[in-house]
Amino acid sequence: MTASSPLKKYVQMKTMPVRYINSFKKFKILVIGDMIVDIYLSGSCSRLAPEGSFPVVDLHDKKVYLGGAGNVAANLKALGCTVVLCTAAGNDDGYREAAALLTEAGITIESIVADEQRTTLVKTRVSAPGQTLVRFDTGAAEELSAETESAVISKIRHAYAACDAVLIADYKKGVVTTGIIEELRRLNADHPKFIAVDAKDLNSFAVLKPSLIKPNYEEALKVLSLSAFCSDRAEALKKIGQEFYQATAAGIIALTLDSDGALFFKDGEFKYRSYAPKCNLPAVSGAGDTFISTCLLALLSGAGIAAAAELATAAAALAVNKTGTSICTQQELLTSIAAQEKDISSLALLKLYCSVYRCQGKRIVFTNGCFDILHSGHVSYLSRAKTLGDILIVGLNTDESVIRLKGESRPVNKLADRKEVLSALSCIDHIISFGKSGDDTPVSLIKHIEPSVFVKGGDYQNKILPEGAILKALGCEVVFLPYIPNQSTTKIIHKIEETAKWKTAILN
Repeated sequence: MTASSPLKKYVQMKTMPVRYINSFKKFKILVIGDMIVDIYLSGSCSRLAPEGSFPVVDLHDKKVYLGGAGNVAANLKALGCTVVLCTAAGNDDGYREAAALLTEAGITIESIVADEQRTTLVKTRVSAPGQTLVRFDTGAAEELSAETESAVISKIRHAYAACDAVLIADYKKGVVTTGIIEELRRLNADHPKFIAVDAKDLNSFAVLKPSLIKPNYEEALKVLSLSAFCSDRAEALKKIGQEFYQATAAGIIALTLDSDGALFFKDGEFKYRSYAPKCNLPAVSGAGDTFISTCLLALLSGAGIAAAAELATAAAALAVNKTGTSICTQQELLTSIAAQEKDISSLALLKLYCSVYRCQGKRIVFTNGCFDILHSGHVSYLSRAKTLGDILIVGLNTDESVIRLKGESRPVNKLADRKEVLSALSCIDHIISFGKSGDDTPVSLIKHIEPSVFVKGGDYQNKILPEGAILKALGCEVVFLPYIPNQSTTKIIHKIEETAKWKTAILN
C-alpha cells in the first residue's frame, strides 16, 4: 500500500482528530476574564399569586454552575489541559460557591483576587417545565479598582511565562480593563503567545493582534457597524472577512452562527464553514465557551482550520445537549468522534458510549438477533425499534453462535457481511457481536449497555427470556414487536430450497 493510497488517507482522516484530542493534555492555558456564577432554580407552576397576575413557582431543585471565565476554565480543564484562572471576585457567598466548583473541577484558585469591596456576579434563572420565567442578576459589573487591577496584573505576570496560550473571556463585567490589555500587549511583545479572545467588544483587543477570536453574529455586526441580514446570513458574512480582519487584526476569526454553524477566516480570507448538528431543545448557555476552548486546543495541537472547526463544533454540540451551563469532556469528545463508526468491537468502548448517551439524556434501545438474510420483516422491526428511543444498538450473534442456535447450515451470510448490510440502515446507531460457547445470550451486553428499552420479536412474548432477570434489575422496559407475517429467514431459505428442488425435478 503506497503512502498516497485512498485507504491510508482514510485511516489518517479517522485517526488525526483523536491524535489532536489526546495531545490537549500537553498544554497549560492562562484564562483571564469575568467571574460569573450561574444558578438554576426549577420547579412547578400551576397558579397565579392572589396579590397580582404573576406566576407562583414551587421550587424543587437548585443547581449551581460556573459561568463566564470560570466556565471557560472548566471546559479547558475537562478537555484535558492545565488551567490557570486569573480574575477578581467579591469575598462573598458567590465567590465561595465558584471556588468550590473550581476546586472540584481541579482548577486552583490561587490566582483569583478576592476584593472585599466587590460583589461576585450571580445570574439566577427561575424556570417551570418548558420555559425560563425570569433571570435575576446581582453583583458588580463596574471596572476593577486600581488596587484590585494591580493585584490581577501581578497574578497575570506570574502565570504568563509558564503558559502555552492565553484565552481572554470578556463579558464586559469590569475585570478585563484597558490596563490589563496593555499589560498583555507588553508581555506578548517580549514573549509571544497564542492569544484567543472571546469578547463582547472585540475592537478593544486589536492592539493584541490576537491569534484567534470568536465573535457571534450580533458581535460581528457590532464590530463592522452592520445591520442584520435579511436572508442567508452565512453567505453574506463570507464576504466581510477583510473588513473584519482590518478591524480586529485577528489571525483566525471563528464567526459562530448558532444553528447555521460557523465561518472561519484566516488573515481575512474565508477558509471553511462548519455545520451545526440539529438539536431539538438546545441549552445554549456556555456553548460558546466550549467552542472556543476546543478550537484553541485543537489549533495548538497542530490541527488545521477545518479539523479545528469540526472538533469545536462537535464539542459544542455535546455541550448544548446537556442542561444548564455545560462543558464537554475530553472523553466525551473522543467518544463522539469514535461513535461515528457503527461497528463496535470492544465492550469497554460500548459501555463508554452508553454512559455518554445517558449523560446527554438519550434513551437507549437494544435488540439482538442473527439477522442472517435481511428482509422486509427485519427492516420494519428495526425501524420501529428505533422509534422507541434515541439510540438503537443491535447485538449480532457471531457465526459460531448462529451455528449453535440454528444448525450447521447457518449462517448463510458470515458475520462481516451481516454487519455491513445492517450498517447501511440509518435507524441503527451501533452494532456489536456476541456469543460464546456456553452463553449465546445477550446478558453481558445488556449489563454494559444498561438500555432503557429492550426489544424482541412478538414470537418471544409468551416465552421465558434468559435475559429477563438482568432487565428487571435494571428497570428496563421490554417491548415485543411483531414481525411482518410470513417473513422470516427460515421461510426464505425453505423457499429457495423448494425452488431449487423444483428446477432440478424439471431438468431431470
